[in-house]
Amino acid sequence: EERTSLLLIDFRTVEIYLVSGTMCQRPQIKEADKVTIPVVPTVDNKKALAPTHSRERNTSYDLFIFMAPALMWWATPVIPIFVTGIARVICTHLMLTLHYIFVDKDNYYNKLSQKQLKREKDDYLVGTMLHMWAQVGLQIMFPSMFFCDPSHIKTAAMHAFICHVAIVEPLYYTVHRWLHLIPQMKKMHGFHHLSINTLPSTSLVQNFHEHFVYIATFGPAFFVPWLFTFKMHWTIVAAYLVLFDAINAWGHTNVRLRHPIWNHKYSPLRYLFYTPEFHLGHHAYFSANYGLFMPIWDHLLGTYREYKKPDIKLAPKNKQDFVFIGHNGGFGHFLTCPEFSVYNVYDKYRRTFLPLEAEFLIVHFFVSIARLFMKCYKCSRFLVNNEKVARIICTVRSPWDFGSPKSYNAMNKEIVELMKDQHKTCGTRLFGLGNLNKMKQLNDGGSVVAELVAKDEYLKDKNIRVWTGDTMTSASVYNQVLDIPNLTEIFYIGATGKIGAAVISKLLKSRPDLKIKIFSRHHAFKHSNISYTDDLSDIKKYKVVLVGKILSPRYYDKAFAGSGSCETRFILDYTVPFIPIAAATKRQENIKHIQIGVLQTHANNSFLRGPFDVCMAHDQNCIYPCHFGCLMNMMEGRETNETGAVNPNDMDRLWNKAISHGFHNKIINYTC
Repeated sequence: EERTSLLLIDFRTVEIYLVSGTMCQRPQIKEADKVTIPVVPTVDNKKALAPTHSRERNTSYDLFIFMAPALMWWATPVIPIFVTGIARVICTHLMLTLHYIFVDKDNYYNKLSQKQLKREKDDYLVGTMLHMWAQVGLQIMFPSMFFCDPSHIKTAAMHAFICHVAIVEPLYYTVHRWLHLIPQMKKMHGFHHLSINTLPSTSLVQNFHEHFVYIATFGPAFFVPWLFTFKMHWTIVAAYLVLFDAINAWGHTNVRLRHPIWNHKYSPLRYLFYTPEFHLGHHAYFSANYGLFMPIWDHLLGTYREYKKPDIKLAPKNKQDFVFIGHNGGFGHFLTCPEFSVYNVYDKYRRTFLPLEAEFLIVHFFVSIARLFMKCYKCSRFLVNNEKVARIICTVRSPWDFGSPKSYNAMNKEIVELMKDQHKTCGTRLFGLGNLNKMKQLNDGGSVVAELVAKDEYLKDKNIRVWTGDTMTSASVYNQVLDIPNLTEIFYIGATGKIGAAVISKLLKSRPDLKIKIFSRHHAFKHSNISYTDDLSDIKKYKVVLVGKILSPRYYDKAFAGSGSCETRFILDYTVPFIPIAAATKRQENIKHIQIGVLQTHANNSFLRGPFDVCMAHDQNCIYPCHFGCLMNMMEGRETNETGAVNPNDMDRLWNKAISHGFHNKIINYTC
């Protein structure tokens, strides 16, 4: 949880005073001496927090802002500007990707808040765009600063390096200390320190006004050489900025360097080039380690403080008690993979302007290529009840495959092969099946997979368990419907599936007066309270709609077309992935399309620790019930398969278990 407040620093005594809490949660710090922190009377948080720290930035026009320098093509060459800008964006994302893969992926203790990710995502490229516009102006005013004769590039590069060491490093140290004075901390620099745990790109997240301070601070690296020699080239400027971003990002990583070559008091590197822990010490202490890339200025001026990031004992790399076998849900799921950007892991499912079928076909093309190089995709692992380690592993299949019956045999065999590989490498014998991996047409709710496991020469005696978790999903959906006040009728799409069958079975007993209209040509239930329709436009006659099956958007477009009356106000949708129904939400009746079939918990619930909730197109601290149901099976020591039809009689017991562990449904306001 991010807490915003203000740290006041008196540089004469280097004492730290605390106003209204702490700006960041103080990490566990290994230090020789204790620091006395006098607490002064607190002030109102709203008064201590500058407005620039609390406003959300509108990012809708970022692409236009990034491309707009092209409009100045008539006044100055714009290719150097875009080469520099694009190179910096690529460098930033490459650092994020490498840091995630090699440092953070399996560290279930280092979980960033969704709030922090959202704030940083909105701001981490602002500096790059501002620098592009600054370069436009400088190229027009001082063209020789960017376009000297190429024969002088090597000399210009050497001059830029010398000016960085001799001017930028001490200047940054001075400016950084100035930024930690009370007025500047409130107005600008506090925004950067809101990040409790840092990412490589946290280095780029600054208050808007602070970016201009840094342009003036770093500019002398190439402005001073040009001022004295009139020889500087845009390639030097571009290389400097890209290298600067990479080294700055390095200081915000979670890499630990403990070799004496970095830390010994007689090692030159200790003073000439910083380690991530040097700058993380600044985020921990605030009044120390102000230097940019060279700690020598802190050593000389008495502001250096040793900091060691606490070593965390993680479970062995091959410990993996449970695997939830997921799948790709389309283009919107691709974008939530942290390898593309960790800032996207909690994003909602995104649609393009293309029809859904076209998106699936494009994704299928890329997945087919990926299948040539990989057998599966592994998400981050997480901890269950502080004793079991679980992970989501996805098969390399697209939604298009799940609509192609000719692929079903191969897909089921691939699921079994994945189980075999994970048992051989990690000893895993407990497996759950994600949404499409257990659909009835593919394997009859996992039954076919269980049969293949029982026949496999390697797996048949390994006590492999196959779970769908559908009992928990059914319990979640059922209890969500029970919570609707004064419900007398409901329109149900997807009621004939195994979850729908279990939900309706329970509803008919607990709500004997409830009328259910099912959208289906197949009359699976014979009951006086149940009626059927094959006309989706009947949906407009019902205030509450329950959706358990993905339909093509064109069906909803037709159903909600026209300006006639529409009674629909709530569409409760438990399909995976959750895809917005644009035709409904665009109507003037203010129809609310709400994702259900998702369990929520609080941030400090220790039952699940780590990124159990990423890449799922839902919010942080949420989990799909089928996934959670499988975890419940593991913790209960279940030694039977959970496949095929759902047993309604087991729903209440599992639901009470979920509640006891602090997980519950969304609370929905049904006031129109």
